[in-house]
Amino acid sequence: MNANHTAAKPIFDQDEFDGLPIEDDDIPAPALDMPLPPRNPAQVAADCVLAAALEPLPPLPPAGLGLAVVIEVPDGTWVGPVAEAWQRRFETGGIHFVSSDSATYRWNTAAPDRRCLMFLHRVTGRKGGRSDDDGAVAATLVAGGSVLGVSPDPQRDLPSDLLRAADLHIPVPPLDAGQLAAIVAEIAGAPPTAQLDGDFARRVMIPDLCLARRPGEGADSFVARLTRLVEARTPVPGLTLDHLHGMNEARTWGMMLAKDLDEYRSGRIPWAALDKGCLLYGPPGTGKTTFARALAGSCGIPLVSASLAQWQAAGHLGDLLKSMRATFDAAKAAAPAILFVDEVDGFGNRTSFRSEYKDYSVQVVNGFLELLDGITGREGVIVVAACNHPERLDPAIVRSGRLERRVAIPLPDRPSIEGIFRHHLDGDLEQADLGDVSTLALGGSGADVEKWVRGARRRARADRRGLTVEDLVGEIRGSARAVPPAQLRRCAIHEAGHALVLALHRPEMLICATIRQTERTGGGVTIDLEQGGLETREDIQLFLTHLLAGRAAEEVLLGNVSAGAGGDATSDLARATALAVGAVTALGLGEERPLLWRGMPAADAVGRMLGADPVLARTVEAMLAEAYAVASDLVAANTKSVEGIVAQLIERETLDREQIIAAVSRARAAFDSA
Repeated sequence: MNANHTAAKPIFDQDEFDGLPIEDDDIPAPALDMPLPPRNPAQVAADCVLAAALEPLPPLPPAGLGLAVVIEVPDGTWVGPVAEAWQRRFETGGIHFVSSDSATYRWNTAAPDRRCLMFLHRVTGRKGGRSDDDGAVAATLVAGGSVLGVSPDPQRDLPSDLLRAADLHIPVPPLDAGQLAAIVAEIAGAPPTAQLDGDFARRVMIPDLCLARRPGEGADSFVARLTRLVEARTPVPGLTLDHLHGMNEARTWGMMLAKDLDEYRSGRIPWAALDKGCLLYGPPGTGKTTFARALAGSCGIPLVSASLAQWQAAGHLGDLLKSMRATFDAAKAAAPAILFVDEVDGFGNRTSFRSEYKDYSVQVVNGFLELLDGITGREGVIVVAACNHPERLDPAIVRSGRLERRVAIPLPDRPSIEGIFRHHLDGDLEQADLGDVSTLALGGSGADVEKWVRGARRRARADRRGLTVEDLVGEIRGSARAVPPAQLRRCAIHEAGHALVLALHRPEMLICATIRQTERTGGGVTIDLEQGGLETREDIQLFLTHLLAGRAAEEVLLGNVSAGAGGDATSDLARATALAVGAVTALGLGEERPLLWRGMPAADAVGRMLGADPVLARTVEAMLAEAYAVASDLVAANTKSVEGIVAQLIERETLDREQIIAAVSRARAAFDSA
């Protein structure tokens, strides 16, 4: 903005047309009854909201001079129009409005007491930064001038001295239904015939109003186009929580939130009564992103999505933080809205940063925390974050007032998997029994089911026929390895050993056992860790027994062991060793020096810790030997139960919890009757 302009800058400057070859004959003679050109929708809207914000305040001094004023607007699109609306209110007072972005604002020729220095949004690109801005604020006020700051986030964007010295802090809330109706009437010449929705009005931004206006169109046409524009920018997902299967805890919380949001909209409860943030956690592919979409759909509000990776793609640290802020601002502008942040565990924990990029990583976490704190004071925005490893999160992210509620989304059980199959099949195989298919798919995620259905349809298309259950089975098995019967029996014995321990001592943790042969695995036992804690030494010892029971079952029933318990960091032996080390070094559950905390080891650090500390190595080895002995005794005392599970696994390939428990019960009943 030019430093000498005394009124709001028009959309088009006459200077843009200087030098064009215009003939006198091309200029029509002015008509005395020529109507005034239509007003810019941005001007109409800004004048409306500013007048409403000033109405409850005492009268301002003549010409508005001698004041320090901060105006907080709904989003960045309102900054320029509201600043121009302020100028229009005082343009007859001889005030020179000077933008702080102008490189010549210090040398403006206007008398200091007739000058208004304006800070619009964030000041960038000028040498001196925030401290220089504070000096300009003080100098202008001392000389008798005024200072105006306009921003959607004054604490973040405006000079600290302006915030401290402000005589007026004028909040301009988002549009309400009455204001939007008045704006439409002013622009279109008549009010709309239908009553406007308050939530819709809140989501209207300045560009929406400008893009929706067409000369000569009536109010209803204007509103119809405005509705299409707003809904295209902030669509409400069509998916709802009713479409989801499984996720019982998450769905229950989501339905309660939707009811609370309805209560808030109707004015029956304050915003402070709602949850402001939630952390969804669980294995990959379990539907955390899908849940966020369905939550927004059930609440009837837009979904704004982002991730740390998306913000990092913006560029260096400054660009990342700017991109992060823009996402939060977009959620605020769309409020009421769900802001979904995926892969939030990527932020890490500030206490564990050790690399040369520690300062960078700390600033990223701090920036995220600052925005989470800002959200708690901004009505209408609910932050939902998702991660696979909640233990990696900085504790400050999940403290009260931020992502304060934690909701687990585990792998689906058999009925849930069948429901997910039905959803993705979308009417195909409607009469088919998917019970066996769903059991075979146990241990898979919702994303796996979607992939299997897609692959099954591809098989059917390739053969130019309809979809069959066999297509689904083929996709679930994938490129299965050809396994000799003896090896398949060993796999079944191994998994039966794992399953036996839980069936006898923690049946609520069991989800399924499988010997399904795929390109990645030869089987496994899937458990729900949320159903069993590791709180005591006995809990740790039982879980160690479970992890080692597969190897023990091989030795007891076959007389020898395979390499099936070993391998990478996800193997039975690796997980058991890491758990035992953590119990001693971090959980205070070792028998020697239990009060000494030496840290929870990362998987790749366990070997180094044991190699560097022979005493720790001997302690861990003793814990593992004890657990292995217990597992061996348990298998030996329940060989009939193990054989029963083995027979069922070979016949069915996959067993759910009820089938495993039934196999154990039958074997024990037969033993008792004998």
